[in-house]
Amino acid sequence: MRLAIPVWKGRVSPVFDAAAQVLLVEIEQGCEQKRREEALSEHRPAERVRRLVELGVDVLICGAVSRPLATLLAAAGVRVVPWTAGPIEGVLNAYLAGKLPHPQWLMPGCSCGRHEPRGPGRWRQGGRPEQSCPRRRP
Repeated sequence: MRLAIPVWKGRVSPVFDAAAQVLLVEIEQGCEQKRREEALSEHRPAERVRRLVELGVDVLICGAVSRPLATLLAAAGVRVVPWTAGPIEGVLNAYLAGKLPHPQWLMPGCSCGRHEPRGPGRWRQGGRPEQSCPRRRP
């Protein structure tokens, strides 16, 4: 299996749509086998997805990702673990340990379904319930 993580200054890039580098990690039997970085010069969503498919990516761990790009990734068979933040090594270790998604690795401001009213017309960070995070589980 091949995992991709967009990289920015040693951390998960905050926005996949604008990421310039991706770390590719080969995983066999739950263990890292090898890794390398690749440039992502493609800017259009379809081109970016095509590049990941060419690189053989099965899973993408990323921060924010636009809805059109997420839809194209899903259609191409790439599993996306969005709203992830933190140092690359920590996130990768959490994934290998089966601990993603996990609140420790969420992007700031992502409440993932913990939306609660705070008075008339006021909601906690994350917006109204119908705008909940894609990671929210039923």
